[in-house]
Amino acid sequence: MTAEQVDRQQRRKARTRLAIQTAALELFAERGYRETTINDIAERADVAPRTVTVHFPAKEELLFDAEPFTLDDLSKRLSARGPRESALAALRDWMATTMTQAETSGPEADGHFWERRALRAHIINTEPELRGRARASYYPFERVLAEAIGNDLGQPGNALIPRLAALSAVAGLRELYESDEAYALAARPRAAELVKLVDTVIGFARAGIEDARRFSRT
Repeated sequence: MTAEQVDRQQRRKARTRLAIQTAALELFAERGYRETTINDIAERADVAPRTVTVHFPAKEELLFDAEPFTLDDLSKRLSARGPRESALAALRDWMATTMTQAETSGPEADGHFWERRALRAHIINTEPELRGRARASYYPFERVLAEAIGNDLGQPGNALIPRLAALSAVAGLRELYESDEAYALAARPRAAELVKLVDTVIGFARAGIEDARRFSRT
């Protein structure tokens, strides 16, 4: 098999995965996560049920697979920041860069990426089990960010201010899609619009750090 044939095959697989995930999100929103079956998803995506389970062995993986915001990438970005760049500034840059890349590259660069992200967030938030898994997955991000913020403040990452600031930032980014501000955006928002909401989250966390430091000095 030639390199061109391999590349074509990989692109075909990526399109199939995207079609399956899109069908699943639509059905979860229409009928409910628990009420939607693999057969339903296969029919909507026009593939065999076996194709769905080959790509996504468990139904919940349709919501948690291929996350563009990875802990490894955030850790590298925080480690690479300059001496005068704060952890929150690095977080903001990482978010903006990752959001732009997710929107403009790969099989999901079809103009519907953020619609799918918002729909995914809504579905997860309506199911306690899914919500619990999603929140647990963010804990390592909070710890890594708390360590970096503590570094900026000359405090241990386990100190209260770094932990609260990290929790506030990560929780804000996690809930961003479900905010009234996000719903007020156009039906197909762009990364540049969503980054403004990221700035609000970062600003809130930064203000919390400053207020907490002033309070601790009194």
